[in-house]
Amino acid sequence: MKLLSYVNSTALLVALAMVVSGCTNKVVPPCPPVRIDSTTAQLTQFKEGPGRDITDVEYQAEIIAYQGECKYSDEGVEVQMDLDFVIATGAAVKKGPASIYYFAAVPQLFPDPVGKRVFQLRHDLASSPGVRERTQESNIRIFIPLKKDEPGAAYDVYVGLQLNNEQLEYNRAQRQR
Repeated sequence: MKLLSYVNSTALLVALAMVVSGCTNKVVPPCPPVRIDSTTAQLTQFKEGPGRDITDVEYQAEIIAYQGECKYSDEGVEVQMDLDFVIATGAAVKKGPASIYYFAAVPQLFPDPVGKRVFQLRHDLASSPGVRERTQESNIRIFIPLKKDEPGAAYDVYVGLQLNNEQLEYNRAQRQR
């Protein structure tokens, strides 16, 4: 029994040494941090007109999570992510397609156009109020050009919903409550 245990331990150590010796000494740099912007993470779409209470809501959308990874090249780093959304119909819902716009931005690259990309999520709204659906946008890619030896982690990636001024002010007012 002791011999078998010794053989298994030795085989494990030899296998581990082979794996380690096959590794390069190159350190994989960390990915740029991705953050969901709290001010733009939610959208409340009201029906046309002056009303802004709960009976005027067509739908609400929210970015709730993301998953991602990055790949480095000689030119920079590409951040690839999947975003998870929840879309809930309101009392004034109109059944049918809705276009929800969201962005991925790198503030350090502003005002260069590469610093912000706007994407479109198309979602078919249910005909009845109170329906909550989860959906995902996959394979969203942002490229950050880097200078030689510049770390990608020095750049921040923010994701949020592309809001108009009225929607942004509504979100800010809700946060103050």
